[in-house]
Amino acid sequence: MKGSITPIKSTDRILSLDILRGIALLGIALVNVLGFNASFFNFGGFYNNLTDPFQLNFYQIYISLTADKFIFLYSFLFGYGFALLYQKYGSNGKKFTQFYLRRLFYLALFGIFHILFLWAGDILFLYAVAGIILFSLRRVNSKLLAPIGFFLYFFISFWLILAIWIPLPDGLSSTCTTCLENARQVYSNSNYLEILKLRLYEYYSFRYINLLYYLPKVMGIFIFGYLASRNKLHEKVSQNRLKGLIVLAAVSCLAAVLYFFYETMVFNLLSKNSPFLNATYMGAYELMNLFLASSYILIIFHFVSFGGALLAPFAYAGRMSLTNYIMQSILFSIIFYGWGFGQFGSQKPYDLMGYALGIVIIQMILSYFWLKYHKQGPLEWMWRKLAYRH
Repeated sequence: MKGSITPIKSTDRILSLDILRGIALLGIALVNVLGFNASFFNFGGFYNNLTDPFQLNFYQIYISLTADKFIFLYSFLFGYGFALLYQKYGSNGKKFTQFYLRRLFYLALFGIFHILFLWAGDILFLYAVAGIILFSLRRVNSKLLAPIGFFLYFFISFWLILAIWIPLPDGLSSTCTTCLENARQVYSNSNYLEILKLRLYEYYSFRYINLLYYLPKVMGIFIFGYLASRNKLHEKVSQNRLKGLIVLAAVSCLAAVLYFFYETMVFNLLSKNSPFLNATYMGAYELMNLFLASSYILIIFHFVSFGGALLAPFAYAGRMSLTNYIMQSILFSIIFYGWGFGQFGSQKPYDLMGYALGIVIIQMILSYFWLKYHKQGPLEWMWRKLAYRH
């Protein structure tokens, strides 16, 4: 008889995945705090126009090490977790399908509420949509699924090549220079309803980036995580440490070369007037992200396999990732929006990093004490109740 679908017991959780999830939350906080202090109407322009050379250089290093790398980790874990669920309950057929689609439906609702009440930079709704597509690909052979994953991950480059010959929506920009001063005034000084109106307009302005850049990219990373889980990556790292360390060294060396030289290589290969410059640049940028984020993942897996006690506190935050993700947005909203302390647009990158680190440290401490008395976080409990129906 096919077994019932039940939540994973806390004793059956995989420590390395919880640690990785907690570290991904740290990285997401480090990136999102920049977004709460600026506007999607010209996020890069806001920080690249900093007049203090130290702050500008600090920002450029800061953003290059965090942006798109930690969302890679979080997305990778989504695909990894789906594979674990599917391996355990996939034989339940229709029952599993109903359960998983119900799980994604409620995740989408969390995302919609997040957008409406807190922030336009939500990833939960995007994850729910991408999760449906991953679910539809669950039975595809790995030899075919891997190329699909790479195509989706690098989709923006193919889109930019097509855009050379065909007029297509811009998948990389939501710039609105006339909106910037209005955004600064509204976010820093206005009441909740005025901020809500602007946030929804900002989310609408960001639609092509979400649809053409982030959605395919996230789907590709989901597939990478799904394939890594199929091949039990976390177990292989701990079972064959020497081989794993060799792979880690190779991946890290490639990541370092790409991190420091990918821009130089692109500009040496193509002239500034080449119609293929943007597509090539984005392809190189995403390749750098792929290797750098992969090195982060492998380093954490290896660290945990050798004990990893120093990273254990991240596991508490990782076990409550949904609650902590939403809580970060609540706290950042209070700090930066006019209905709170109204600090929007006034903070320097160095200070913003301090806000993010402080909040994550507090979350790790609170998560530790919460989990001493509860099996999961409050939003995790709600999501599981809705998805599992028991």
